[in-house]
Amino acid sequence: MWQTVGVWSSKPPSHQPQDQIQIQIRALRFGATLRSKFTNTSAECSKEFCSGIRGWLTAKGELNLDIQLNRTLRNGLRTTITLLQLIDGKDRYQTLFSYDMDTCKTLRELLQSSLMKVWLRNVFKYGNLAERCPIPPASYNVRNFQLENHSIPGYLPAGFYRLHDTNYYGKPKGRHRRSVATFILDIKFY
Repeated sequence: MWQTVGVWSSKPPSHQPQDQIQIQIRALRFGATLRSKFTNTSAECSKEFCSGIRGWLTAKGELNLDIQLNRTLRNGLRTTITLLQLIDGKDRYQTLFSYDMDTCKTLRELLQSSLMKVWLRNVFKYGNLAERCPIPPASYNVRNFQLENHSIPGYLPAGFYRLHDTNYYGKPKGRHRRSVATFILDIKFY
């Protein structure tokens, strides 16, 4: 379904092909919005860094998480985020994307970018997660977290997905990684 979006300039539309393409691409991005519900979660944290971690879902499919961090997380911490789509209705997943990033650098850059700042602040409003590095030892939590409908990429079809979040020290493709924590979330987009 197409919808009308705002005007890009004060000039009247030229009705050139590139204008139509821009309108179509913009309409695709803001097309029908999917809703989401978390369906399963698991969380693990290395005893080197945490004394406890617990994740659970509410009846409405919202995420709750408690982390007792016992050691400061400093520069060099890395995060790999992988999104997989369930493809056969059982246990076969196809990787849609996987990003590996310097966690502290990403937090600094996200907080400087206004659009990403809005999105990241939304995540932070559900708990007391650290917003910058170093991340000091403390009790951290997330309560009743849910994906906001407008934050789900419009190109993803309805279905079941799995999100892996792996935090570690070491090289992205290195063999000697020191695991910090791993979170897995199963999500239904509908």
